[in-house]
Amino acid sequence: MDERLKSLLYMGVGLASTSHKAKLLLNKLDLEGQLSEEEGKRIVSEIVQSVKSEGSHLQDDVYRYLHEVLNELESPSKKEFIDLQKRVVKLEAILKEMGHDI
Repeated sequence: MDERLKSLLYMGVGLASTSHKAKLLLNKLDLEGQLSEEEGKRIVSEIVQSVKSEGSHLQDDVYRYLHEVLNELESPSKKEFIDLQKRVVKLEAILKEMGHDI
């Protein structure tokens, strides 16, 4: 597997794991009375915001990686693909006019 893809996957798993562990810790502190409800809500809000921010960065990294892979594969862009489809339709019409079966 490509090292860039591995890194992105590990980042995603790390974000999910960190978020889950933080929520477990907050629940434990709440049950033990070491955390007020207000503090818990504030911390959860901060964690959620942090995870969203990191998730957004991760999504950007994934898109950038996929774009690089597609460029390396020299795959056609969506516009190039549509242009090719149009050319095929025109060529098929010409062949039909010439009496060829398609």
